[in-house]
Amino acid sequence: AIAQSTREQILLNIVRSRYLEVPVFLTVSSVLTQYEYDSSIGLGGIFESGAGTNDIFSGDTNLRFSERPTITYLPVEGQEFSAHLLSDIPSEIIFAAAQAGWPIDIFMRIGVQRLGATENMSFGEIPASGYVDTKTQFAADLKKLKRFERMVNLIFVLSDQEIIEVQQVEEDDKNQRYLIIAENVSEELRPLLGELRQLIGLTNLNRFRITDRVTNLKDDEISIQTRSVMAMMEFVARGVEVPLEHLKEGRVIDYGLQNSDGEMANGLIPFRMRSSKSRPQNVFAAVRFNDYWYYIDHADITSKRALGLIIVLFRLQAPTPAGAAPILTLPTG
Repeated sequence: AIAQSTREQILLNIVRSRYLEVPVFLTVSSVLTQYEYDSSIGLGGIFESGAGTNDIFSGDTNLRFSERPTITYLPVEGQEFSAHLLSDIPSEIIFAAAQAGWPIDIFMRIGVQRLGATENMSFGEIPASGYVDTKTQFAADLKKLKRFERMVNLIFVLSDQEIIEVQQVEEDDKNQRYLIIAENVSEELRPLLGELRQLIGLTNLNRFRITDRVTNLKDDEISIQTRSVMAMMEFVARGVEVPLEHLKEGRVIDYGLQNSDGEMANGLIPFRMRSSKSRPQNVFAAVRFNDYWYYIDHADITSKRALGLIIVLFRLQAPTPAGAAPILTLPTG
């Protein structure tokens, strides 16, 4: 139940972000379990006099047991928690996940903001009207997203063919990572490598030092900027399908990603939550907000993977504060 609560908290806060509301995080303060026992014994009988009559005796016993668990939640807040939640995910986690065999395509799509010269779709909200043309901003964001998606696809193709890889080297008692490009590339893969170099902005060198800086980069350096857990939630929140009436009423920002039927454009955002007035049945996860249910389908593997990644990173970046561990109280005697 506690693990399910974490999942539902993340989902609910993603929906809150879509509606421009402040996320709220809770932690378990205590778990109290009460047990109740109730027993009874009854006897009865019917006595009749006279010839041919029979006396009747009856009895019954009852035993009832009930368990009433009570979970107490407290809001998680404070400077330390906020700092963890708003801090960028260390790029080392991406490389460690890749070396451990995790498929990191979802990680790159929702957790990386910039790789070299290629920038992902922005995750922040659009400035108020009058400062920027929102339609122009939306079009520019979608263009960024498509370029970033193409770059990720090229990286996976070339990685599978052992054309590019990330190597770790110990320098000055520190682990430094380099992007290595093979010197011998087959004829059919050279156009793909050339396209990747152009997208990322790489020179003709074959060894690039990975850094998180974006200014004053040397020819043999490549920049990687990651996102925070909050930024990732803000980004995937654009994949929430809100009711068309909410779009028309202006409750949320219309990013132009939903069609006339209210469905999200397939594949643009690697996360999708549908909405329904009635409670959906047999779904992976669902939360209720503003008189609507928002849910993820069981068959939506991409959204399930994205949600699982955010939950893992949330636990890594924002651990439960000291003193807030669950307490289980059981009666004795």
